[in-house]
Amino acid sequence: MNWIDIVIILSATSYDGSTATVTGNKFKGDGYYGRADGLHTVAYYLNGFIGTIKMQGSLAIDPQTSDWFDIDGTTLGDGSTVLSENTFKNFTGNFMWVRVVVENFSAGTINKVLYNN
Repeated sequence: MNWIDIVIILSATSYDGSTATVTGNKFKGDGYYGRADGLHTVAYYLNGFIGTIKMQGSLAIDPQTSDWFDIDGTTLGDGSTVLSENTFKNFTGNFMWVRVVVENFSAGTINKVLYNN
């Protein structure tokens, strides 16, 4: 992993009772650059987090709401278990764009989510 390619795709976010869903901005995936390996890594840094956090991908050049889909193997949390861990997930696909999505967010903090492709 080249540290220069790592970006923060979600900055510190604490549950404040105002929303149970957080959708991050889109970031360029391997498909955008025409890379053949499709390898991506995401790292989740959580503290007392209750909810579900996952990555979504899109194959569209200019994705609309219906163009996003969940990426298998990237989900953490079940909406009821407290997570206070730093962990990473590798996933493969020639996605044009990726983003992080948090659902059922009911407690804790997401310290950050890092992404590398």
